[in-house]
Amino acid sequence: MFTAKEILNNWETKLMEMNKPISALNLKIEDTFLKKLIGRLYAELEQKGIIFKPKCYLTDTWGCPNKVPVIGIPFYYANSTLAQIEDKMHGDLEDEQEIIMTMRHEAGHVINYAYILYKSEEWQDTFGRFTEPYRDYFHPNPRSREFVKHLYQQVGQYSGRIYAQKHPDEDFAETFAVWLTPRSNWRRKYQNWGALKKLQFVDRLMKKIGGRKPLVTNGQLIRPLESLNFTLLEYYNKSEERYREKAQGYVDDVLKEIFSTNGKGERRIPAGAFIEKNQTQLVGMISHWTGEGVSSVGPLIDKLIARAKGLNLNLSPRRQSRKLIEVTALATTLIMNYTYEGKFIVR
Repeated sequence: MFTAKEILNNWETKLMEMNKPISALNLKIEDTFLKKLIGRLYAELEQKGIIFKPKCYLTDTWGCPNKVPVIGIPFYYANSTLAQIEDKMHGDLEDEQEIIMTMRHEAGHVINYAYILYKSEEWQDTFGRFTEPYRDYFHPNPRSREFVKHLYQQVGQYSGRIYAQKHPDEDFAETFAVWLTPRSNWRRKYQNWGALKKLQFVDRLMKKIGGRKPLVTNGQLIRPLESLNFTLLEYYNKSEERYREKAQGYVDDVLKEIFSTNGKGERRIPAGAFIEKNQTQLVGMISHWTGEGVSSVGPLIDKLIARAKGLNLNLSPRRQSRKLIEVTALATTLIMNYTYEGKFIVR
């Protein structure tokens, strides 16, 4: 049996509350754990004598634009609620250790593109032709010792740390990531492996070019955050109707019917602060009239306050008495629906 608070904040409710164009979610790398991990990546590059610090930006998937030395990070890592939704949708959310592993891999692409390494004869002799066709489906050999093992991937019936076998560009990025990883002991771990020659090549090359200014530092970004004008549910290719039904604590629409999102000609009162000011009175009255305890009514009023603030709703100072009656009626209806149906919804 779920509590009122759990129902009001179930993940489908959070999904509906976040269901707006991704570009409008006000996501930033700053003030998130991503900034710390990027700083860690920069420190690792510096420790290896590499002066170039690539730009990182939010987009809809991991990656570097082709031949552009920047790192794209999935937008959902910039918000804990979005990360929870991603985990529910796909079940493959990376933890911090996996994220820094991916960053090291992407840094390999960055260095390749920044110094145009892929054009050199020695690079091609070591990893292959950069212009080889890029295929999502390939036939790896999980037991091969010609490639390092870093990122995990599943391709058809094959699974494991086989990503280096996908393409010469990925082979270099994976080899670079292993070389960059602190305390990886790659010389010992890959002793008697064919992949050791690739690691030694990277080691020699980075000592040679790491202190040099890059030849390329920027370029056109692919799907930067500000261009992601599709909604969260459109990103997941899911039906809004289906998730609206499952969002058992979704109150945004009914709050918008009571309060305004703009208001002109007079100084407006923030709706969240208005409900908060009357919170004790609302909880007491509704508990008394419905017979539901404070443990149910309290979380509902907290939800109404939070969403009114999140939506920037407001009201006219002259309509406070009327709006208090409307909020009371709304909350009473939601509590009664919760009592009989187990959902805070208005049909």
